[in-house]
Amino acid sequence: ITSSGVITINLPSTITLAGNITGGNLLTGGVLTATGNVSGGNLSTAGRVLFSGSEDLANGGAVNLAVTATYFSTAAAETGTLAAGTNGLIKTFMMLADGGDMVITVTNAAWGGSSTMTFGDVGDGCTLQYVANKWFCVGNNGVVFA
Repeated sequence: ITSSGVITINLPSTITLAGNITGGNLLTGGVLTATGNVSGGNLSTAGRVLFSGSEDLANGGAVNLAVTATYFSTAAAETGTLAAGTNGLIKTFMMLADGGDMVITVTNAAWGGSSTMTFGDVGDGCTLQYVANKWFCVGNNGVVFA
């Protein structure tokens, strides 16, 4: 849907889109399911926005930037990598099971140092946002940044 105006859907219905929503504003009182991107405007809903994409990061794996949540269960000390994102991108990380530390090396980390995140215990998690071409931590529970 391409619009320079406002798209309003007043019915408490489900909207399913396989493409991109670009420009204007999308207002809905129902559920929006989109496999594409929503960009260039505002999304306002009386319902909920559900970010359901997730991945189980394997040892030595690269984080998938196309899903919001990345989780892992380690069997021993493990590693992963996080590439540069696109401005505005939000990523969440969480440790589900601890057989050893998970160390993720981050490209363009705002915190400098060796640009790593270390998850040492079950429940460790953080939220990052890519802003001005750098990853910033905007929420943290137990993760060590170096």
